Amino acid sequence: MAIVEAESHHADPPLQTCVLDLIDQQADQDPDGIVADFQGNSLTYSQLRDASIRVALALKKRGFKPRDHIPLLTSMGPGMLVAVLGILRLGACYCPMDFNAWSSSRVLATLEAVQSKMVFSTVDTTISGYDMVHMADILRLDALAATISERAVLAEIRKDMKVSDLIYIIFTSGTTGKPKGVMVSHGSAAHLVQQNFPGAMTVHPGTRVLLFFSVAFDGCAGVVFSTICHGGTLAMALPADVLDVAPTCSTLVPSPRFDGVREIYMGGEAPTAALIDAWATPTRKIYNSYGPTECTTAVSVAEMSLGGPIILGNIVSGVELVLLDDTLENEVDEGEICIRGPCLAIGYLNNEKLTQEKFFMRNGIRHYRTGDLARRDKYGLHFVARVDRLVKNRGFLVNLETEVEPALRSFPGVNRAAAFMHQGALVAFISPADVDTDKLQSHLRERYDKFLVPDLLFALQDFPLTSNGKVDTKGLKELVLATNANTITDIDNPNVSNSATLPVVAETFAVVFDRPVSQITPTTSFVRLGGHSLRAVKLASFLRQHKFKVSVADIFLLDTVSAIDQALVSIKDDAVFKPTHGTGIPLTDHQTEILRETSESPTSNYLFHSLTRDITSDNVSGETLRKAWELLFTRHSVFRTAFDLHLGTQTVHNTFTLNWTDIRVSNEEEFTAASESEQQRMWSRLRLQKGSPILEPQFWVIELPGEKIQLSWTMHHIYLDAFSFGNILAELEMILRGDENQLPPAVSLAGLAQFLQQKKRENLEEIQKFWRDYALPWPKLKTLNLPFERTPSVSWSTWESDSVVKKLSLDEFSQGRGISSAMVIYTAWGLTLSKYSASDTVAMKASVSGRTIDYPSIDNIVGGVNGRCPLILQVDRNELISDALTNVQRNFHKVNNYQWTYPELRRTVGVEYYNSYWLESQVVILLDMPVKPGPWKVVEVQKPPAPLVVGVVQKGDGVNIRIEFDGKFSSQGVEQLGEAFITVLKALIESTPEARVRDMAKVLG
Repeated sequence: MAIVEAESHHADPPLQTCVLDLIDQQADQDPDGIVADFQGNSLTYSQLRDASIRVALALKKRGFKPRDHIPLLTSMGPGMLVAVLGILRLGACYCPMDFNAWSSSRVLATLEAVQSKMVFSTVDTTISGYDMVHMADILRLDALAATISERAVLAEIRKDMKVSDLIYIIFTSGTTGKPKGVMVSHGSAAHLVQQNFPGAMTVHPGTRVLLFFSVAFDGCAGVVFSTICHGGTLAMALPADVLDVAPTCSTLVPSPRFDGVREIYMGGEAPTAALIDAWATPTRKIYNSYGPTECTTAVSVAEMSLGGPIILGNIVSGVELVLLDDTLENEVDEGEICIRGPCLAIGYLNNEKLTQEKFFMRNGIRHYRTGDLARRDKYGLHFVARVDRLVKNRGFLVNLETEVEPALRSFPGVNRAAAFMHQGALVAFISPADVDTDKLQSHLRERYDKFLVPDLLFALQDFPLTSNGKVDTKGLKELVLATNANTITDIDNPNVSNSATLPVVAETFAVVFDRPVSQITPTTSFVRLGGHSLRAVKLASFLRQHKFKVSVADIFLLDTVSAIDQALVSIKDDAVFKPTHGTGIPLTDHQTEILRETSESPTSNYLFHSLTRDITSDNVSGETLRKAWELLFTRHSVFRTAFDLHLGTQTVHNTFTLNWTDIRVSNEEEFTAASESEQQRMWSRLRLQKGSPILEPQFWVIELPGEKIQLSWTMHHIYLDAFSFGNILAELEMILRGDENQLPPAVSLAGLAQFLQQKKRENLEEIQKFWRDYALPWPKLKTLNLPFERTPSVSWSTWESDSVVKKLSLDEFSQGRGISSAMVIYTAWGLTLSKYSASDTVAMKASVSGRTIDYPSIDNIVGGVNGRCPLILQVDRNELISDALTNVQRNFHKVNNYQWTYPELRRTVGVEYYNSYWLESQVVILLDMPVKPGPWKVVEVQKPPAPLVVGVVQKGDGVNIRIEFDGKFSSQGVEQLGEAFITVLKALIESTPEARVRDMAKVLG
């Protein structure tokens, strides 16, 4: 059965109708009809037919055969039409090369790909090493009309033509620099020209259609065949004779002399609203056509209306456009456009690998992946961007086509704009050359997001163009390389230092922000580049590798490259502590605190992680996962450490026991049931646990062979925190790939504990004084006024909301105010607490990574390092919002320097301000946490470590708020609290520089 299906699939039916048939019908019906006008000369349909027959016979005499790939060197004019049809009558396909637009190197590269030693040419030229067949010679030497027998030969050739026979091979620019040949069939071309759906280019005898496209552009073939197959007239023109109404020149206003133009079809670039408004009239329609070369010119057409949506529109019959996700399996509302139907090209000439990559089978149907992104709504499909036109700049996702280039064109005098990423920088070109780029820079900075402002800006009189009339980005990049340009964002300042260590700091900035070091100057700002706490940790870590030290707090405080450079402290001895195995090492304050909490509540501080992945295309199994975790246990001593709360010690052992269970199931239902059962069993075991020691890590794997696998574990927080979870996930994936030799050196948590013990002993008096002073406002703190459940039914619950706050808006606001995003969130939560506690003094626990501690390679440590940083805020209602945010950041970094000793605050409060209040809420911000799940789908569950835990994460392009809360609180009350928090956060981000704290209080009512 499979063999029969395969034979049926590859059967090549005869070509029932081709473009030649339709053109000859027009010649029969109106032989004297004008098929083309060019520079005062006309060509009739009968003249075209007769001349093309003579050309076909002459080519046959010179050795060309049916199904040959015939290179055609030509230019605009009636001769081009005669040559194309002559090649088609021979049953061959034409490979057009533009004599006027193409370089000699491009011509030679195309000839090499076509692999023909003969070149058919309508222009008088020679090419070394190739035999030229000139059409002028054919028409002069073969002047006699074709005989009946000669016509019969051509008729037999036509009768033998198949649907998949090639009509043309269009060469487009390839990513390797070599042109790639797109092979289009007669069947696809004939299907295109016979369309009559609304918006299709309907041509009738006498209709004049402007043709100025290069013959080497597939749009030329589309216009030519759609016109002359229906008796229309081609008004042929050179590109220089044609008004440019491309979207990039939409500021041009049409004059009355264009009133006779009935229809304008656009393609290649999405039309702008300004162009539509300028050119559309009650008697003139604007159409947006869409279709890659690989899909025979056009697959959709939409009429554009004033103020209406710009959509892809009506689809060619038999063709489907589907939006698929990254896997190319699932249809989505926003994804990559993939096309299927009779329009698809045969593939790429001499490039089977690329053909297999771009043309794929899905559900038994051949598709082409366009590399274009679109979204679907009630109006239809909206083009979003080329996949390669969505780039990351300064940590933000930027659409070059719909954001950067329109911003550039919004400046008066700019006619054309092009933008691209080059060596980590956002580069832009504009024309004409007399545009004041300094004023343009100011215009952009005043009106647009900073990440939309180019790092490099150039003004040219004219842009280099490809043979298809599109901007030659490769040529622009070569101009960048050839120009020793300064950045527009930072110019060397004579007032800043130029020390010997400045290049080290600049290089570190470049590494952390993934930017060329040439863009980093002494005045470059850490915060304005998108710096946050984890980037500060990385920066401090990289500097430490160069034997220089600076605190994370100082990085935020000093901000610029020059200021940070001046604060560097040289390090001579930077060795890590190496604990002795089998010896008791004192617990850190944080370890003591979380172990104490667990002893009081057995399920506290346990993390449940579930990681699920598809294994249809890899060799991950329960066995490979177990071996990977054995290596991780060997690498990281925390997994081989016993913790004793009563003795206050931790002991590292040489050996370990891996508590591992493998479960194999046979179907999806068993997989789900086993997953739920094992999770419930583990939580039940934790609830029954009493006393010390804590439960060792427990692992179980559920495997559905050949389909998917789930790795789950329950682990106490002392073994793993959010930061080191990211480290473990990255290391696990490296081991599974076989890259364990590239793993970074492991750093012992016990070694850090020894370091902190010594540091606390040496600075105990300073530490205790800090916490005494910090606790002075404690008596003013009040409990939250939240309603309780009358009869709590659960121990804890969750409220969650995808807020209206966008991550980009949050980051942009933060960078504009010179603070981190976390400070905005802490401030918003503090103002919400003030409302709900009726106090201007509020407090929270800020969950921090703990990696700001001054210790070598601390960012590589796996274990419970992160701490709860007690953050006390004083709300001054007359204070400017900007000042309040700055004060929160200053206060945070001050207390964060001591957060590793935060249990001292509990002791201080207990002795000096004894009362029943303790910090009721904890804020966990995971917006920038270095967790890259890769192929895993990750689920995390843990009991809230405080009565209220506010989690802030990015979800899509928005900010997701999740509050886990003690079951004693009313769910409705927590929901109102969460909504109030979102309201304040949004108001903060939208606040003006003149806004004051009291304005936020008004928002809450």
